[in-house]
Amino acid sequence: MGQVGASRTWTDSTGRQVTAVLEGFEDENTVLLRLENGTVVPFPIEKLSPADASFAKESYTEKPDSPEIDWENPKESENYDIRGLRRENSPGYVSTKAGWEYRIKCVEAKVEFRGSQPSAPGEIKAYFFDREGRMIEKFDGPPRQQDENRKYVTLPKEFEQGEPIEVYFPLTEFLEKGDWATVVVVFGSGEDYAVSSMPGTSLENLDFPEKEYLFPGWERTKLSGSGSKDSGAMVDVEIRRFRKDTHRYSIVFDGDYQSDKPCMTAEVRASGDILPAEGIVEMFVFTEEGRVVSHRKKPSSAQIDGTSSYVANPKIADDSWHPVFFALDEELTDKDYPTYVLYFEYRGKATAVVESSNGTTIEELSFPGKKKLSQ
Repeated sequence: MGQVGASRTWTDSTGRQVTAVLEGFEDENTVLLRLENGTVVPFPIEKLSPADASFAKESYTEKPDSPEIDWENPKESENYDIRGLRRENSPGYVSTKAGWEYRIKCVEAKVEFRGSQPSAPGEIKAYFFDREGRMIEKFDGPPRQQDENRKYVTLPKEFEQGEPIEVYFPLTEFLEKGDWATVVVVFGSGEDYAVSSMPGTSLENLDFPEKEYLFPGWERTKLSGSGSKDSGAMVDVEIRRFRKDTHRYSIVFDGDYQSDKPCMTAEVRASGDILPAEGIVEMFVFTEEGRVVSHRKKPSSAQIDGTSSYVANPKIADDSWHPVFFALDEELTDKDYPTYVLYFEYRGKATAVVESSNGTTIEELSFPGKKKLSQ
C-alpha cells in the first residue's frame, strides 16, 4: 500500500523527474504532489510512469460524498443582473497587455443594477477556462476602453438603477492559443452576485472566487483560489539570445513610446506539461562588485517588426519562443555596468542566464528567486 506524506522521486511518462510528497488526491485520476518549495500541484495519474501510476492507485482512498448541490440553479442576486454575453468586436480601442487594440474580438457583457436603491457599488469580473476546466485568464474588471468616437469609457463607481451598461473583455491571442472553452462573468458586490457563462454550462467543475456565494454548501479545496493549479512539476524552462541591442521599433519607456531605444533582449520558452499561464521574467543589473543597481520586475511593452502587435510579459500557451525586451535608461547605458542577469519562471520552475563583460557567473551573484534555480 502506498504511503501518503512520504517524499519520493516521481517520474512522468516522458522520463522527467521531480522529488515530491504525495499530499493526497484531487480525484481518483489526479494526485496532489507537494514540491520541495511547498507548492502543491495536481498531476494526472495517466501521465505518470507505470510504476508511479501503480503506486498512486494503491494509495488512493475515496473521499466522502460531497453535499448535494443543484449546479443548474445558482443562488443569484435579485439586485444585480447580467442580461447576456456574446462575442462582439469592441466599438473602439480596448487596452490589453500588448497595448491599445482597435475593434478586436471581445466577450461583451450587458449588466444592469435592478435593486430598490437609486444606485449601488458593484464589480464586474471575467474568468476564462480551458477545456479541462483550468482557469487560464482572469479580469478583475473590464479593461480601459474607448467608444466609437474614441472617447474613454469609464466604469462608474456606482451603478444607476435601471441603467444598462456594456463592457468588453478582449479575446487576446493568448486566450485563442490557450484554446479557451468557457468564460464566466460575475456582477455584484460583497456576497451578492449574478453569474453568466458562455457557452451556458454547469459551473460544477469551474472554480472562481465568487462560487461559494452562488452555491451555498460548496467547499473550496485547498487548491482552489490559491494559484497552485498554475504551478506544475514536470516542465522545462529555457532562455536564449540574451544580449544588448537597439530596438528599432516602438517600445514603452517611462510611459512614452520611443524608438531606436537601447535595450536588453532575449527569448524564453517553456516545454513539457504546458498549461496556459503567464511567465515571470525579471532582469537584474550588477556593479563590478556584484551589487544590484537595478531590478526590473517585468519586460517593457515592445512593438514587433513594425506591426501593430506588442509583447510584454510572455503568456505561454505552447512551447513557442517568446521575445522579451527591457528598455535601458541613460544611467545604465552611460555607466556601462558589466553584469546583467535575466530570470525566467513558469509554473514554479525557474532558470537564469548572465551576460557579463568581466566573467561574473550566476554562482557569484545574489538576487531574489535564485534559490528556485536548483529546484
